[in-house]
Amino acid sequence: MGVAMVIDSCVFIDYFRSKNKENTLLTRLNQQQQKLYVSAVAKYEVLSGAHEKDMDEWQRIFEGITVLAFDETTIDSARMIHRQLKRESKLISLGDILIAATAIANDLPLATFNRIHFERIRDLRLMG
Repeated sequence: MGVAMVIDSCVFIDYFRSKNKENTLLTRLNQQQQKLYVSAVAKYEVLSGAHEKDMDEWQRIFEGITVLAFDETTIDSARMIHRQLKRESKLISLGDILIAATAIANDLPLATFNRIHFERIRDLRLMG
């Protein structure tokens, strides 16, 4: 089994929208038998933007993917990330800060297409 990792909301959305699901990052990670996690925040982002008619498909997509809670350790990590980015005048969205904090708090890399924002966070390991 490969490395465990947290999946960002954009990776799920890419999979959902793709006509050729076999060429998506999410499919490749599943084929490599990676242990996949999603932060509660990323799952919320995805589901809050989804149409009700698509909920069965979203439930299937999230099946077998462990949801990581937003706990005290994650709160501390998010606070430190926010402080660092604010001090450097490089703030990103709150959702991205919380997703990154979840990955850091659980000592896992993050799989995302939004590298330009996440690369600003010192202690965050990005997949690839």
